[in-house]
Amino acid sequence: MKRIGIDVGGTFTDVVMVDDSTGKVWSTKVPTTPQDRVIGTIEGFRRILEISRSRSADVSFLGHGTTMATNMVVEGTGARTALITTRGFRDILELRRASRHDRADLYDLLFDNPRALVERRWRFEVTERLRFDGSIETPLAHEDLREIAERVRVSDVEAVAVCLLHAHVNPQHEKAAIAVLREMLPDRFVCASHEVNPEAMEYERTSSTVINAMLGPVCGRYIGRLVDALASLGFDGKFLFMQSNGGLASPARVADRPIVLLESGPAGGVSAAIRSCKRGNLRNAILGDMGGTTFDVSLIRDFRPEIRNKSLLHSYTVRSPSIDIDSVGAGGGSIVWIDAGGGIRIGPESAAADPGPACYGRGGQRPTVTDCNLVLGYIDPDNFLGGEFQLDAKAAWRVVEQAIAKPLKMTVPDAAQAVRSVANALMAQAIRIMTVEKGHDPREFSYICYGGAGPVHAVDLAHDIGIRRVVIPPLPGLFSAFGMMVADQQYDYQRPVECDLAQLGDERLHAEYEALLALGRADAQRHGVDGGEISAVRLADCRYAGQPDVLTVEVPSDASCAALAREFEAAHQRLWNFVSEDKPIIVANLRLQLITTSGWRGGVAHADERATIAPNRTRDVYIDGKLSALPVFTRSRLPAGANIDGPAVIEEHSSCAILKASHRAHVDDDLNLVIELAA
Repeated sequence: MKRIGIDVGGTFTDVVMVDDSTGKVWSTKVPTTPQDRVIGTIEGFRRILEISRSRSADVSFLGHGTTMATNMVVEGTGARTALITTRGFRDILELRRASRHDRADLYDLLFDNPRALVERRWRFEVTERLRFDGSIETPLAHEDLREIAERVRVSDVEAVAVCLLHAHVNPQHEKAAIAVLREMLPDRFVCASHEVNPEAMEYERTSSTVINAMLGPVCGRYIGRLVDALASLGFDGKFLFMQSNGGLASPARVADRPIVLLESGPAGGVSAAIRSCKRGNLRNAILGDMGGTTFDVSLIRDFRPEIRNKSLLHSYTVRSPSIDIDSVGAGGGSIVWIDAGGGIRIGPESAAADPGPACYGRGGQRPTVTDCNLVLGYIDPDNFLGGEFQLDAKAAWRVVEQAIAKPLKMTVPDAAQAVRSVANALMAQAIRIMTVEKGHDPREFSYICYGGAGPVHAVDLAHDIGIRRVVIPPLPGLFSAFGMMVADQQYDYQRPVECDLAQLGDERLHAEYEALLALGRADAQRHGVDGGEISAVRLADCRYAGQPDVLTVEVPSDASCAALAREFEAAHQRLWNFVSEDKPIIVANLRLQLITTSGWRGGVAHADERATIAPNRTRDVYIDGKLSALPVFTRSRLPAGANIDGPAVIEEHSSCAILKASHRAHVDDDLNLVIELAA
């Protein structure tokens, strides 16, 4: 049987198919259709079937990732949402939490908060009150709820978020509230904070719950329409969505908890990189995903991704487990402009899929990073996407000349090279933030690059950082889509504790995890996961008493408090370079990851049997300040064990890499292109 991975990005929808038994891979890119992403997704599905000469019935599995949830939050295009909260807490979304730096730039005196997630007229108060320990002070007023539900019923509100005070300790009132709302509003999306984010901190819990509600109706419609469209084409295999945590989940789970889609697309590449690291025995790696809109950087340590449980998205607080990914607006489609001081700036605005960079020939009139790479010869206009997509080199030259070269009184190649240098500097800074500022030396990591533009910048970027090994996996331009096929299913659960570790005790710690495990197994089975396939990872959010933020550490298999204390102190020492032996350790939350080994474990077969190490032509590339004719090698024809000495171009369907004179590239047994850089 065959598997398909589909990643809907800002510019292209990437599709990869693999034959389980042979490892043969087919791939394609189709333009993303922002007005209706289902259209582009289905077009990609049809196209990959056509290329592989397969039928829908031959496909047993489809993994899917999308950036739609992130785009809705940033663009404010989510569903109109109402918020119901405890009387007196109506404005918590406006108050936010300035002490926690929930703003894009703490020192920007002209900073404007983004608009409130919910308009004030749709923020309702209900009479009820729980004490901090979960005991009831004021019973829930059901008549208040029914009045609110009636107002919502006759409005255009599509979703309702319920967030009551201290519901993370005792969800009794929230459960009663959503029962009333779902009875009276059967056609509206309703969710509660104890389902989405059962943690302390009212603002963060409210923000996360509201974002989940905003995404619910739109994501639900997308999922439903996509499932129906695939069924109409004859697909009846397993269909799963990539989550922010790097694991897959059922459509039903994602429809109920769409907040898990916020880093869905980039997470696919991390999942693929983890599988590549395990096969190649690379314990630690920096991951750089340079797509059409952003450059996303993340880390793998000891074969596992760095996970965070909270983040800021467009200055909105989101608390949901996700891979720790930092993004900067330095993608291939990022628009280049000159500021008032004559400096070259890149992004954050992107040309996206429509009209795209000027070289796409769709009417784009502003230069992008892709246009500059085309001017420099780093992209071949006649062989982009294997020749399926012809690029307009003259249009790229024209916009770079008009918008950058002439204003700065530079030659067009020099202007394009200046843009490339600025882009590399932005990406290098993102890598330093992810490594140096978190206590890691980037020189001790390999650099795995992917995304269509990732390999194009990889060697120069690694030089800037001091990294000595660059790894370009097979299908780098479609690596996130590939990750949709190799990732495992993963479901996350949590329970608030807020207790001194010394008082928690081993017995209660073990009992809490057993309760989470029982909950998770029952839930996973409802989503079609065989309980026998499940493995568990135990985590805990800890901090020293008096600290505002927690560190999430893995709880050793014996689940003892002493072992947990050692893990926390080691993590605190690495991040902050000290431990406080005189301060108690507070356990804020216990977490559980349930993981199934459902992803594809095979290796990619060689795509072209005409193996050769000889170049097939030359290409003019601006390198080291001059135009040079470099030999061009076709990557799909390079056999395992092949060595290529620079200067050279190694070209493939979705990307290319430029080697300088001091570089050597080696093709390993898994067909990764490993480039060693001189010290």
